[in-house]
Amino acid sequence: MTTPFLHVQAEQAVKADGAREASKASEADGINEALEVSETIKVNQANRTDFAGQAKPAKVNETRQMGEVDQVDQTVYHSKIWPGLKLYRKERHILLEAPEPMDSLGSAVYGGGMHSLQRFVNIYVDRFYHCEDPVRDTRNLLGEWGYPEQGTAGLLTAVQLKHAAVAEEQGADFGVLCCATAGVSNAARAGVPRTTFPASWTPGTINIMLVVDGRMTPAAMVNAVITATEAKAAALSDLGVRDAENGLTATGTTTDAVMLGVSQRAEWPLLHAYAGTATDLGGTIGRLVYDAVRESLAAAGGPK
Repeated sequence: MTTPFLHVQAEQAVKADGAREASKASEADGINEALEVSETIKVNQANRTDFAGQAKPAKVNETRQMGEVDQVDQTVYHSKIWPGLKLYRKERHILLEAPEPMDSLGSAVYGGGMHSLQRFVNIYVDRFYHCEDPVRDTRNLLGEWGYPEQGTAGLLTAVQLKHAAVAEEQGADFGVLCCATAGVSNAARAGVPRTTFPASWTPGTINIMLVVDGRMTPAAMVNAVITATEAKAAALSDLGVRDAENGLTATGTTTDAVMLGVSQRAEWPLLHAYAGTATDLGGTIGRLVYDAVRESLAAAGGPK
């Protein structure tokens, strides 16, 4: 059996015809076994009214999507919240590719800042990797794999990509997907004295790729990154992750990165001006980032 690739963590309301769903899950399990895919996937399809009513939907397993293997034998995950959005697990990277360019904001070493991007690439490098020019290295790898420099962001991580986690949820005025790779070997707490350097770069330990199918203002996009960061910190706090240097609760690691992409599709009538925790959109972003970070760490055997 192969090692898990994507652990999709989410809440889904159980349908009345549970027997039919169980049958589908059983059939999908058979497909996965034939393809030697062993991951357990829980896909969120809870709608907005489920959360508005404060009812906690039951969880169900959905294994059909990850059973698919594309023409070059790469695992592919098809998003449910944005038709055409795909995640690929390839030999040394995870590719998140949207069907059209996205307004993007983030801290990726390559393609970070504010740009129009169509794909995010989370690239694995050895934990001993050190280079004074990670931008050059990323550009070379993207060229080797045939990805255009324009429209692509590249993140580097020393976390094994088999521990990636994905969570997605469909709301009334948006859809959100989060893919995270998480490790905490260099966990750190912000806001307290600790060892720092004038300038330093090492591979990312918690990398978050976040996509919103909806319309957002630039201010709301910044708000979404804040909310995602708060959710990451909450996940580490609840897991008891500590800053090894001072023993305090960690808020992240010393090398985290996040990329946010927004579709801005005109089909969505609502323009989101906020994405804080009091909003439907911010609440969803927080839940999914929290779940994905925890699930990725759990896939790796828990915080180390």
